[in-house]
Amino acid sequence: MSLSNEIILINFRNHRDMYPPFGLMYVADALRQAGYRPSIYHETEDFLAEFIARVRETQPLFVGFSTITGPQLKPTIAASRAVHALGIPVVWGGVHATIMPEACLREEYIDYVVVNEGEETVVELANALRDRAPDETFKKIFGLAHKRAGAIEFVGERPFIANLDKYHPTWDLIAVERYLIQSGDYDRALPVYISRGCPFRCGFCYNEVVMKRTWRQHSDEYVVSQVRRLQEQYRINAVDYADDYLFGRVSPMKRLVERVGLPWSGQVRVHLLRPDFVKWMQETRCQWVNIGAESGSQAVLDSIHKDQKAEHIEMAVRNLSAYAPNVEANLSFIVGLPGETVAQRQVTFDLIEKLCALDEKARCSVCVYMPYPGTPLWQDALDHGFVPPEHQEGWCDFDLNRGNTPWVSDSEAQVLSEINDILFVGRSRGNVLLAPYYALLRWRWRRMYFKYYFEGAIKHAFENLAARGGIFQRVHRWLVPYNNTQTHKGPAMESI
Repeated sequence: MSLSNEIILINFRNHRDMYPPFGLMYVADALRQAGYRPSIYHETEDFLAEFIARVRETQPLFVGFSTITGPQLKPTIAASRAVHALGIPVVWGGVHATIMPEACLREEYIDYVVVNEGEETVVELANALRDRAPDETFKKIFGLAHKRAGAIEFVGERPFIANLDKYHPTWDLIAVERYLIQSGDYDRALPVYISRGCPFRCGFCYNEVVMKRTWRQHSDEYVVSQVRRLQEQYRINAVDYADDYLFGRVSPMKRLVERVGLPWSGQVRVHLLRPDFVKWMQETRCQWVNIGAESGSQAVLDSIHKDQKAEHIEMAVRNLSAYAPNVEANLSFIVGLPGETVAQRQVTFDLIEKLCALDEKARCSVCVYMPYPGTPLWQDALDHGFVPPEHQEGWCDFDLNRGNTPWVSDSEAQVLSEINDILFVGRSRGNVLLAPYYALLRWRWRRMYFKYYFEGAIKHAFENLAARGGIFQRVHRWLVPYNNTQTHKGPAMESI
């Protein structure tokens, strides 16, 4: 095993992932403070071969993979196999590994799993590997699950970091320009994290497992100092507070947003979006908000412990339209929850159409439920017939636009997601000649009929021709003069 002080960290991303790899950036700082030389890669699966070549050349002490459930696991698994074959320890961390550490360690190519926050656990692991410590040392590292003599051992979770200001994201280890996004009229917005966790108890969410309903924040001085440095070094002109939940403490966080003083965006619960709060958002130059609406059915909201009223969703959008017309409202919904009825789903679909009619800047995205081990809905999913994959490769097929459970058709879920993206996320509007096409999409939406999607096949064939340029590209642009494909997270999904 290598005794190098080089450590390689990677997060395989998808093509639409516009956020920096914050987890790795904080871990890299902890390693750097301990005397190690970390490097960070945040690339798509196209980088796989080059990444393995770099690992072979560098021979690091270990390679750390930040994991998330879904297609990004595919290159993660391939890279892990290759790294393991080189005799270099493979360490998995992140949300996916945290919620199923034992299942991950049953794979021969994974040596260690870091559970929850990784800054201090990873440093202790690095020290033990560097010093060729005996097996007993690894057994005593809190937050580290590992294999010993064929058995999986885990002493327990490490207490959460009390002082978040101890660690800083290593902006110098990433290409910051890649992550600058458009936010309203501001072209150099940058995502930042100023807190961790979420105090709410949504039954589908990983936060219930990972962060245990806790919420902690960096100090105001830390946040202001970080943003000022980012302004000086990268000329940012807006901030995207990328936290799981920004307003864990409402009044102090409002004061902090005011103190930072830049145009902003972030996550907001519907109960906050009353006239006085929305007016404050307009005054402080809020550009967009993410809203976890989840469902239009109160019964479904209650079943997932959302702790919000269905009528507040419409109230929130009405208030944003009336008092903050410049703010883009991005509402997310979930379908396919255990026990959800057809009638309850119809209520959600009807609400989405109504919200987008109320506010031309509203965007409503629909995700398909993905069961996560340990979450409050996990047992419900098992009771309804969900069978977890036996190996990590099985989790690669899961995605927010797929049929992830036996009670949701995969093909219909993908059609649903595509139509949703066209009508209610991209808010596409085409030439009058396309009116019958859009009418058909709305007919499907209102009747929740996603079989025999022939118009989709025609659409994809035409777009493939347009991608080649020439007359088909010109016709495409003529047919879709209003191409609203830029969202707060980057390029949107569909043009027509």
